[in-house]
Amino acid sequence: MLAHHDISATAFVINVSRAKRQDISLDRYAGLWVTPEAEALWDELAREVYPNDDVSSSLRNRFYLEQHRAFAANHSQPVSVNIAAGFSDYPYLLGSEWRCVETDYPHIVEAKAERTSAWEAEGRLPRRDVLYFGADLVRGVEAVGRELPGWIGGRPALVVLEGITYYLPRPVLARLFALFAAHLPAGSRLAFEHWPPDAATYPVFVRLNAYLQNRFGWAVPAYDLFDATYAAALPGFRLVETTDIAAVEARWTSGRLLADRSARLPIFFCVLEKN
Repeated sequence: MLAHHDISATAFVINVSRAKRQDISLDRYAGLWVTPEAEALWDELAREVYPNDDVSSSLRNRFYLEQHRAFAANHSQPVSVNIAAGFSDYPYLLGSEWRCVETDYPHIVEAKAERTSAWEAEGRLPRRDVLYFGADLVRGVEAVGRELPGWIGGRPALVVLEGITYYLPRPVLARLFALFAAHLPAGSRLAFEHWPPDAATYPVFVRLNAYLQNRFGWAVPAYDLFDATYAAALPGFRLVETTDIAAVEARWTSGRLLADRSARLPIFFCVLEKN
């Protein structure tokens, strides 16, 4: 069985944020993934980059959770397809009527499947119908297209791309969107966040890149940056919602920590519906 130490502690930092602000994220299981190493990294990130990731990441989780809830209100047998799922807990925050598919790197989904199975057996998680699929999107995006029809069985699906669009080369992201347009039934939805072309004008974004480079030696990626006009022009879909992290904060909290652009990452959300 893969232990937590077989996965970088950085993978669990977002879970620390979700666990710290469960009142926002509504993720009562996030703490299962929290390790001492991840907590130490979170504290360092708060000092070096910005102290509000607990609010920001919890709001991101809440946005996608609410998208699931709204989708289920209109579909009796909903399907969730989570691309680059990481260690999020959406299947366990939803009702048992959902069929959930989670994709990520093979070693990530292997570790996640093993841990969630054990926690289900121990009664720490409710039992859910979750299919795990390992894939490297950059090298194997076509595999998602081959598997997608079987995953959804002709039913409308909600596809979530959380924290991934800006890391994918544009041709890969465009191909992924094209596969969804080809295989998703009408009424299906895509929900994702993106970083805009002027992301480098946000101080937190600049500090985050410097931190990752200095702390871990990570080269700054060639991010895929775009605005809502790109999303709105994707063939086969119509834009039904666009918003940003500050507006989401105002929607679900009384705080305004992210109102000033100097205090937040440039997180913008889009929701598309299949024609």
